Amino acid sequence: MDSLACEEVCLIAGRVLYVEGPEVWCAAGQKLLKSNDGGKSWAMRATLPTESLREQLTISRLGRRLGRSGYHHFLKTGTNSGLAIAHQHVFQVRPGDVCLHRIAQLQGSRPLTLCVAGKKIYYGEYRGNPERSPVHIWAAGHEGRNWQPVWQFDGIRHVHGVFHDTYTSAIWVATGDKDNEAAIWITHDQFRHLERVVGGTQQYRAVQLLFTEKHVYFGSDAPDQINYIYRLERGTGRIEPLVKVGEPVFFGCKVNNSLFFSTAVEPSNLKRSIYAKVWGSNDGENWKLIRSFRKDGWPIKYFQYGQVLFPMGPGDNKNLWYTPMATEQDQISHKLPLPSLQPERQLT
Repeated sequence: MDSLACEEVCLIAGRVLYVEGPEVWCAAGQKLLKSNDGGKSWAMRATLPTESLREQLTISRLGRRLGRSGYHHFLKTGTNSGLAIAHQHVFQVRPGDVCLHRIAQLQGSRPLTLCVAGKKIYYGEYRGNPERSPVHIWAAGHEGRNWQPVWQFDGIRHVHGVFHDTYTSAIWVATGDKDNEAAIWITHDQFRHLERVVGGTQQYRAVQLLFTEKHVYFGSDAPDQINYIYRLERGTGRIEPLVKVGEPVFFGCKVNNSLFFSTAVEPSNLKRSIYAKVWGSNDGENWKLIRSFRKDGWPIKYFQYGQVLFPMGPGDNKNLWYTPMATEQDQISHKLPLPSLQPERQLT
């Protein structure tokens, strides 16, 4: 399989959280940084509180991994303001303030995704849940307060993600983990009704959904099976495997009309690659390996899976922004200009 060479720009020690045109927000330890020029220069915008021992782990790179602490998501809600998900809480970034304000507690450990649809923000509960107690979809207004459950799942482990389909205004949900729990769902009426679109096997154990006019794209997250990137054809419901990626697919993003997914390095009964990889396609048909990062030497059990994270936001329509985690270049953010992608050598 060909990999792709790219003109790579290394930005900063930290995780890019949100991109909207030239405006970029980045987490660096407990600090929230902002750039107004596409990452050329940065200014400190606000700081997370570090009251507990777990929160104090945010200060160091390995501490963040060990404690699963620090920033997980950021959502811009106004000029120089937004909401941050960190420390199992929702924090508010207010104009002019240099400290983040803790305004709500999350249900579950941390959501894998945030979804903005109309006047609401949604997330799904993500926690270990071995007893299979009920898990919920939660919603609040853009102020980030007064979260209310809008849907309850029974008999599943957790929710992988909630996603807004801008082509139809529907909201989609991905759940896991066992065969009977792995499914993709849809609501057309803000969770008054929710129907299962596909499910029942590890093929439908998805974490991230991406949308085009004709298809819904996802990758399978099966730890002990070979994984693929798939697409679901709107209208017919036909599922088509597009490329074998091997390792579990965790995250994805869309830049202009290009699609990207990343795989993870995690324990498995199969012989797996020790590289977290980024796959990309300009047309949804032909997929190439964009980048790969070797898992670092710190134990997976304590210091997290090797993975590649993408920011929230509408993006800038010309760069792929990403941050490797628990790999080489751990928590160093990059951007790849899309026109610079060119075929390279065979990956070994």
